[in-house]
Amino acid sequence: MVRYRILGRIDVYNGEAWSPLPAAKQRALLGHLLIHANRFVSADALITELWGEQVPPSAAKSLQVYVHRLRRAIGNGDEDGTLLTRPGGYELAVAPGALDAERFTALADTGRTALADRRPDAAVDALTRALDLWRGRALADVPPTPSVLAEAARMEENRLAAWQDLADAKLAAGRHEELAAELHTLLAEQPLREPLWAKLMLALHRSGRRSDALQAYATARRTLLDELGVEPGAELREVYRTVLGGETPPERPRSAVGCQLPARVPDFTGRRQQLTTVLGLLHGEPADAPRMVVVTGVAGAGKSSFAVHAAHLLRESFPDGQLYADLRSSTGRPLDPGEVLAALLKTLGVTGAALPATPDERARRYRAELADRRALVVLDNAVSERQLRPLLPGTGDSAVLITSRGGLAGLEGALRVGLGLLPEPEALALLARAVGDDRTRKDAKAAARITRQCGHLPLALRIAGARLATRPHLSAARLADALADERRRLDELVAGDLEVRASVSLSYEALPPPARRALRMLGLLDVPTVPGWVLGALLDGPYDEGERALDTLLDNHLVEVAATDIGGEPRFRLHDLVRLYAHEQAAAEDPAACRAAAVRRVGAAYLDLARAADTALAAGFAGPVPDGAYAWAPPAAVRERVLAAPQDWFDAERTTLCALVRQAPPDLAWRLAASLANYLEAAAHFDDWRDTHETGLAAAASSGDLLGEAVMHRNLGELLTVQDRYGAAVASFKRSLRAYAARGRPEPGEGAAAAGLGVLLRLRGRYGEAAACLDRGIAAARIADNPRAAAYAHGGLGTVLLERGEAAAARREFGRALSLSRTDGYTMGEYAAERCLGLAALAAGELDASRRHLETALVLASEQGNRVGEIHALQWLGHLDDVGGDTARADATLAECLTAYRRFGERFGEALTLRAQADLWLHAGRRAEARTAVQQSLSIWRRLDSPYWTARTLDVLAAVHATEGGADAEIARLRAARQATSLRAAVGLPAGLRAATVDGRALGGHLTQLSSPASV
Repeated sequence: MVRYRILGRIDVYNGEAWSPLPAAKQRALLGHLLIHANRFVSADALITELWGEQVPPSAAKSLQVYVHRLRRAIGNGDEDGTLLTRPGGYELAVAPGALDAERFTALADTGRTALADRRPDAAVDALTRALDLWRGRALADVPPTPSVLAEAARMEENRLAAWQDLADAKLAAGRHEELAAELHTLLAEQPLREPLWAKLMLALHRSGRRSDALQAYATARRTLLDELGVEPGAELREVYRTVLGGETPPERPRSAVGCQLPARVPDFTGRRQQLTTVLGLLHGEPADAPRMVVVTGVAGAGKSSFAVHAAHLLRESFPDGQLYADLRSSTGRPLDPGEVLAALLKTLGVTGAALPATPDERARRYRAELADRRALVVLDNAVSERQLRPLLPGTGDSAVLITSRGGLAGLEGALRVGLGLLPEPEALALLARAVGDDRTRKDAKAAARITRQCGHLPLALRIAGARLATRPHLSAARLADALADERRRLDELVAGDLEVRASVSLSYEALPPPARRALRMLGLLDVPTVPGWVLGALLDGPYDEGERALDTLLDNHLVEVAATDIGGEPRFRLHDLVRLYAHEQAAAEDPAACRAAAVRRVGAAYLDLARAADTALAAGFAGPVPDGAYAWAPPAAVRERVLAAPQDWFDAERTTLCALVRQAPPDLAWRLAASLANYLEAAAHFDDWRDTHETGLAAAASSGDLLGEAVMHRNLGELLTVQDRYGAAVASFKRSLRAYAARGRPEPGEGAAAAGLGVLLRLRGRYGEAAACLDRGIAAARIADNPRAAAYAHGGLGTVLLERGEAAAARREFGRALSLSRTDGYTMGEYAAERCLGLAALAAGELDASRRHLETALVLASEQGNRVGEIHALQWLGHLDDVGGDTARADATLAECLTAYRRFGERFGEALTLRAQADLWLHAGRRAEARTAVQQSLSIWRRLDSPYWTARTLDVLAAVHATEGGADAEIARLRAARQATSLRAAVGLPAGLRAATVDGRALGGHLTQLSSPASV
């Protein structure tokens, strides 16, 4: 029986030994299947799990490869065993007890049952065996996708819940000293878990160590104050009083709720009559049933602000706490009652395994928790009666305050208070308070116009006030004039996130000095998002200093969490207006040198990480990005995460890195751009490639940095080659070589530049010059000790030989390129060499060998995230499918390739694919489609000025004409054939070149020097 472990790193036991999975994609695949063990998982879901948003065209084929490899890894060589193929997906059959997480759950449940039955020794045994199954963080070495992170967090919460149950069992069994020792270790890992501190104090107290128990409380209180800024909760305080008084402690103190309400709006204005009504309805003595008030009104009437304001005024009437829940998500989606109940129960102290699984069970537990409390529950943005009913308390001690746009007529026993538009005096007062100065008082007529144009609607008035508040130069009259145009009024009444915009200056002034400086420094970066460690670079201090400042900014809603990165760490962003405000404050308060140094530190830290990620990807051949002076190194843990998943890191940081190229000083700007080149090429982000390198080139030129100019020109030459702009590419490579020569010393990139020029000259049919450049590239690469550039040049020289019909000599060059690439760990070089070997085998008519090489190239490109490379391999595999008789598969593959090439803007590949489609359709009897495709291909080749493939496409055109019959068709055939022969002669190709044939059909690859048309 195959067994699995996920409570730690992911391992497989195949009957002999436990084994890890070496490949990240295999771990991701197995992890997702184990999360959904014994359930069908669609191929689409697995593709999303493995590739996220950047799904390659060959994902379905690559998934099949990974499934095959996983079957071998788990000892399941056929499809009838553990890993089952289902229509549209797969299912991993896991036997009962074969998964450690399942055994953990069963043992923990056994322990809890024994504890409930007052059998503490049996509970200790079962819970101890359950926790012994853990070997570290769950799914520790599985790539951290959202589903993996969610499952790992769920399992971690279950582990801590089991620990709390084990602590209760050991307390009940009298094993106090043993428990105290264990909890000291656990609390070092989880210092903010108050229930564990309470159990430690009880264990120490019952062991006769009263002073140690009091010291534990002091440590817990100091930790909570330092980390969260809060005092210990009711449970911990109750245990402290018990220990202090020497009493026998209660088993489970009830969790206090406290005040969970959002802050009141500082400039709340008016609504006195409605407030008096609500306070009168909810302030009275408890009744037989909970008292309910529904606040209704149109959107923008201020229902939420009103409800929160009223709830704060009622706090003294509800001493057991005030709960709050927003019943809409941040995207506006109505929340399911079960989700809301889970959050409310956690507030009431019901967490982990104690949280019921179903909505009905949660509703019963929720009513039970509120039964003996006098609490106020605020339910904001309610949508329907069905959504509300499970959230209502069951007894009359508590009260409920609800806001909704609808009347909720079906909600029995509810009293309703409607909020309409504000009267004129209150509307003017709200506008004046929102503006914060005397502009509206000085121009009362303009203020009155604004209130009318806003329809006396509180939200619109707040937006208008915010616009005036953040624009001291804008008069009330000018804003009123702008609002007078009804066609533009809604456009004018937009102020982004009003809560942030209106309060940013007040929030900034309330911050402590370190947090103020952190906000100002963040405002210097015009980037979409940043990880938390960037604060350390901006502040030029330790990571924890930046983290504390960031926590303060988060608490004050000046920074928000935008997403999580590859390691599950949050990424942060400033609202655009907050960034503008912060940037202005930095200009006013911080010297220019300090601002420039902060940006340099961030740029240098990102360059350090980008160089490391680029090296780990092993995708480029121009050599490492040249060293520079680094001002600040990122934390080691961040670097380790980057090295573990460089492709994912580049995906997450691409927009930030591109933005930093525009902001960094010249010496960093071009180096940052260079560190991105290989990733941007492989991922087909050609616009970013061009923008970053044009910016980097301008930066290098402005500072007279010849090395920077040489590197930028070389990389731009590569981009222009990929984009089929051969004339401009030749010019870029020549400029790069001149800059390298002007420096007068060997550089790793010089050989790459020479080889790149050689490849371009070969594309233009200038074979002698191309071979000379490629030989120069090989020599320069050897002098500079750059085996990757040498491999690239050998590959280019092999292609020169292949186009000249010297297939055997070409194979030797491709073999040298493959050997150099493998020795240096240059995966992209391996891919290119395997693809070229596949083309050489095709030219010789060796179809099986060609397929093996091309399929190997496809897998290598897929594993490296090289989207363009995958399509290059797939295009030739499509031709092999055609020659092999699988017309339908070939047709689909070539259509996929054509779409991808057009999306990439890759005209060379587009023309090759059109030519292959013409060949396919010709032999399938679809002559008209074949003619259209070959003519489109020929048009592209002529624009590209690529004589070799122009001639090879003319060969296909001649074949199309040969099938049409008639004198005109024969004339057209002869004309196309003569043009092809003339083109080959013009570039010096031998006259006896021919295409290999299979069963009488000419293959579509390169020509070779065959004595006669070979039949293979």
